[in-house]
Amino acid sequence: MLSTRFTAHSLVTEAHKSIQPYLSKQSIAIDATMGNGHDTLFLARHCQHVYAFDIQADALTATQARLEKNKHHAAVTLIHAGHENMQQSIPAGEKADAIIFNLGYLPHADPHIITQQKSTLSALNQALQLLSPKGILSILAYPGHSGGESELQAVMGWYTQLNPTEFAISIVHSMQAQADSPRLFTLYRGIGAKPKDNIP
Repeated sequence: MLSTRFTAHSLVTEAHKSIQPYLSKQSIAIDATMGNGHDTLFLARHCQHVYAFDIQADALTATQARLEKNKHHAAVTLIHAGHENMQQSIPAGEKADAIIFNLGYLPHADPHIITQQKSTLSALNQALQLLSPKGILSILAYPGHSGGESELQAVMGWYTQLNPTEFAISIVHSMQAQADSPRLFTLYRGIGAKPKDNIP
């Protein structure tokens, strides 16, 4: 099932609203692109444990500081590696109820260091192996920067190959979206999958 909708919220807020109903204090979650730690902290507030990945040391430093400030650092494992190393970095047998990808580059850092199409597709395929039977996968893509459009097209090509009876896919646009505006893709796993009600 594929659906498209528009939101007046930021797409990050929309991603969090979609994910929260899938989380519990027993949940494992993965932040595939920790950046400055906003998604990592959100997951840590609602999960038993979070595994967060980034290739930039500055991202780990910023995320660690954010987690410590909010007293959630004990619930998170920060991994200094690209998300294409996800499967080898997560303990065997662990399944994630939620996996977040926030693609592009680290805000307020070098905009030339970006997520790459090849490694992103590898990470997405690994994410499917790690996602729990009724889990949620969120991908926020940014076509407006150099390399972003080709990565967006790769993500769209990737999800069209998925089994439509196993995944419900929602595409979310901002109200004032332009061709190069960010886009949120949310994949819900489960036979006859459909989104759970969002928490306000």
